[in-house]
Amino acid sequence: MDIPKFEELLKQIQMNFWLMGIPFDNPKIQIRYYVLLLTLSLMLIDEIAFFGSRMSSENFLELTQLAPCICIGVLSVLKILALTAKRQKIYELTQNLECLHKIILNDTRKTELVRKNLVLIKFITKYFFVLNAVLIFVYNFSSPVIIAYNYIVSNEVQFVLPYAVLLPFKTDSWIPWLIVYVYSIFCGFTCVLYYATVDVLYCVMTSLVCNNFSLISFKLQKVNRNTAHLLKEVVKEQQYVLKLAEDLENIFTAPNLFNVLIGSVEICALGFNLMIGDLTQIPGCILFLSSVLLQILIMSVFGENLISESSRIAEAAFLCKWYEMDQKSKKTILTIMIRSHKPKKLTAYKFSIISYGSFSKIISTSWSYFTILRTMYTPPGTKFQDDL
Repeated sequence: MDIPKFEELLKQIQMNFWLMGIPFDNPKIQIRYYVLLLTLSLMLIDEIAFFGSRMSSENFLELTQLAPCICIGVLSVLKILALTAKRQKIYELTQNLECLHKIILNDTRKTELVRKNLVLIKFITKYFFVLNAVLIFVYNFSSPVIIAYNYIVSNEVQFVLPYAVLLPFKTDSWIPWLIVYVYSIFCGFTCVLYYATVDVLYCVMTSLVCNNFSLISFKLQKVNRNTAHLLKEVVKEQQYVLKLAEDLENIFTAPNLFNVLIGSVEICALGFNLMIGDLTQIPGCILFLSSVLLQILIMSVFGENLISESSRIAEAAFLCKWYEMDQKSKKTILTIMIRSHKPKKLTAYKFSIISYGSFSKIISTSWSYFTILRTMYTPPGTKFQDDL
């Protein structure tokens, strides 16, 4: 498979940013950005209002069914607001990564070293958007199917909306229902546009930074007595890529925090509905849960890769023929190793390190929330038994 150029990796992301009203090549926010954000925010307000209106112990199960949709909407808005605040830094980081990527493509040996990662990130960029678009398409357009099914079965029209909202007017006739329905599906696609774009941008940028750490390790491992003069260049490259990794952390630390906090609530609520809810809820819950788990897993995998590649430089320095070099070169290698002993990490606002461990922690936290919900839902006097 051909090695993707930088423009190919960023093409869909740049298009999405333009649609959202925050184009890469223009620091000025467009009017459509505020329009999209306002429409989605109003939908969230309506959903939260409905949630509040149903707040009672008798509606406990219904509330847990509503929670995931509200959570994903809130998550999308928070993530896009966080990236909007960092849009200039995003643009600068992409410019720097593009320069490094062009250098890689001009060297056949470097290209072969990172071919696998580049092909993988191209695959993720292409199909992550497609997967989320399919999921929201199924979710949004299930309402007409449900209306048609109910009409065939009961010969009555029951006006069903894809999202539960509290409105100041009724939607029990075709015109108001159609208006709210079109508005709802528009907000659904906007929501997916927000969070999918942020997640794919995270994957692309993290992968490109990891590639450069990998190339530094390879170059350092090949250094010997005759090429010791290259160590100065390696030190400069390491410092530069470390700075890029810091910028990456600065951009995504807030979105990562939102993913960790809200992701646990989503998994808990969806798991609860799978175990306690009606059979008709199972297909939708499985699709929704799969999407949330995939999102958090991808975040953790790329965070783990950054830790691994940045710390591998120390191992590469030790494996080179440092014992044949002069004292000055040995001190330089020791400096490189010391810097690499503290690997670069992506965090959730310093509260948690994004890695495989964070994925396990999110699942563990979700399970804790689930046991609390299950206990609360059990009728008084009934002994809770874990049947999982």
